[in-house]
Amino acid sequence: MRVLNVAEKNKVAAQVSQLLSNGRCRQTNSCATYCKIFEFPFQLQGQQVEMVFTSVAGHLLELEFEPRVKGWHSCAPRDLYDASVHKGVPKGENEKIRRNLQQLARTCQWLVLWLDCDREGENIAFEVIQVCTEVNPRLTIRRARFSALIYADVARAVNNLALPNEHEAKAVDARQEIDLRIGASFTRLQTLLLQNKFDWSEYAQDGRVMLSYGPCQFPTLGLIVQRAWEIQAHVSENFWYIQVLYRDGPQACEFQWHRKRLFDQPVAAMLHELCTAAPLATVTSVEGARKSRWAPVPLSTLEMQKRGSQYLRMPGERIMRHAEELYQQGFLSYPRTETDQFDQNYDLRAHPPIHPLKPYPGGDREKEALFEFIVRHFLACCSRDAEGQETRVTIDIAGEGFTATGLMVTERNFLEVYRYQSWGGQDALPVFQQGQTFMPAAIDLKQGATQPPPRLTERDLIAKMEEYGIGTDATVADHIQKQLERGYAVKDEASMQFSPTPLGEALISAYRKMGLANLWLPTLRGVIERNITAVAAGQRTKESVLTEAVDAFRTDFEAAQAQAHILEQEVSAIVFGGVPPQQGANHGGPGGGGPGGGGGGQAFGTCRDCKAQLQLVLNAEGPPSILCSAFPMHRLRIDLPRCTQAVAVTDQLCPTCAHGPVKQLSFRFRPGLLPPGFPPALTCCVVRAGQH
Repeated sequence: MRVLNVAEKNKVAAQVSQLLSNGRCRQTNSCATYCKIFEFPFQLQGQQVEMVFTSVAGHLLELEFEPRVKGWHSCAPRDLYDASVHKGVPKGENEKIRRNLQQLARTCQWLVLWLDCDREGENIAFEVIQVCTEVNPRLTIRRARFSALIYADVARAVNNLALPNEHEAKAVDARQEIDLRIGASFTRLQTLLLQNKFDWSEYAQDGRVMLSYGPCQFPTLGLIVQRAWEIQAHVSENFWYIQVLYRDGPQACEFQWHRKRLFDQPVAAMLHELCTAAPLATVTSVEGARKSRWAPVPLSTLEMQKRGSQYLRMPGERIMRHAEELYQQGFLSYPRTETDQFDQNYDLRAHPPIHPLKPYPGGDREKEALFEFIVRHFLACCSRDAEGQETRVTIDIAGEGFTATGLMVTERNFLEVYRYQSWGGQDALPVFQQGQTFMPAAIDLKQGATQPPPRLTERDLIAKMEEYGIGTDATVADHIQKQLERGYAVKDEASMQFSPTPLGEALISAYRKMGLANLWLPTLRGVIERNITAVAAGQRTKESVLTEAVDAFRTDFEAAQAQAHILEQEVSAIVFGGVPPQQGANHGGPGGGGPGGGGGGQAFGTCRDCKAQLQLVLNAEGPPSILCSAFPMHRLRIDLPRCTQAVAVTDQLCPTCAHGPVKQLSFRFRPGLLPPGFPPALTCCVVRAGQH
């Protein structure tokens, strides 16, 4: 009997074949460039068989629309919510992979699926089943479930073959169709609406930009933009607090005020004056307690990305790529798992947490750092909690309470190996006795100010996506990476913090002004992800979840289409400094409707701040304006008075502008709108006037 075994990647097929054949498998090439064939004899369920191993390269089939709506201009974007979809083999390498599978399936009696043991792998398994049963419908089909490329794990998998899980495969089908319909419809809406109305040369070399939308991508972007808005909206407030310093020779400590801080300066000053008028401090209590710092829990996929991005300063996308390669080489267990505890009774239905399998010899600095982190984390999980002794001393000065806290670590335990965390120290507080009095070295009234929230780090963003259910443990890193690739957000490599670009902010701002929260807030996507999980558990049908999600987004799409002018307005205002959209605008060059063009603007001088060109823009609606050609890098905009009837650039240079040549502008005003005594015509330098 011949058994066809299919893995998700060629490296996995090679590793499993080497392990099960004890290194004695025969390797041959197939018609697929990167999918080799491995053959060896094997004892399967008490029967001597010929094992034939090969692989796919991720998804074999692709969900796509029917041909009549594939073209961008073939239908209205709204029609994509009702157009039929089907799964097909995309042209190219996947056609060769299908041919390889079908050639082998014709000569085999069994099909054993060694795809990755997650939902995506289960979906690929059913794609393989579909392709193979087209040529051999009599195949006996089984599923091998494993978590690590070591002999014990693959031997256990081959001796406990099960049936593939159709519920999990259908959950992925539901997500794919939701993402396809929603992503394609909104991407076409945004791109076709805006592509030819502005100069996009700053965003694409040919000036033709694709403004993609994704139902996970935009809630992720929404989190970044929301934090930026919170920072912009923050109004700093001053506060005051009292700090007491104790010093006795080399020993010193600070006491913190029980009131923490006051925003009323006169009240804080009065209380400080009371303390300085009667400064003798009385120790009211001395308390000691043992404290523990818990060792970390075992690593799940998201926890690996959160901690790795913080400790190693490595993007989640690279962490996942390196972890996948380490897994395929047999150094790590399967890196896509939601489990964060090791089960004494190994559960074949769920992956254990991520853990090392054998030493990594090195060779790649980033992989080495990631592997070391995983090893240290695993050892920390197996270690005892750190222990310490905390002392809290409370004092009273003129009726005001203050507390000093000291922590001395007595047993470092897991901290010995887990160098990424610190806790406490070796210095205890000075010795105090209850009822003791002393004269403080200083009683100071200090001033501070409230600070805006920090920009989101990658760890923060992953944690928020996990909280709201945006994406899965395996896709979160990709959703974050797409913000950078699409030009919707940027990341400061020094601080690892995200900020929206003007384009990213404009798109989110437009949907907010439309009142379409589902398109950028995480609420609806979280509901969809929970429904997809219910499909995977067999609690809901794929069809019911699809209908709910598509209907919800169809309603929002129609509302967005009806308010498309808001999208134009926000992109014009935030990205292009108020340059109005122009139907069929040229891409790039003078008068192109964006940075470097000014939408028909006339250059008249040098910008004082950035040395680019100042431009006079005559708007079709509203008063003329002055823009800097370096917009959006330099966001300068001066709206001229509404009483301006006409304005023109003269040949007269400003005699006082020393930063560069600036021509004066000639103004003519509407008499009925002028204040008394103001001349109806005026020639002046707007740069000099702006300084006054």
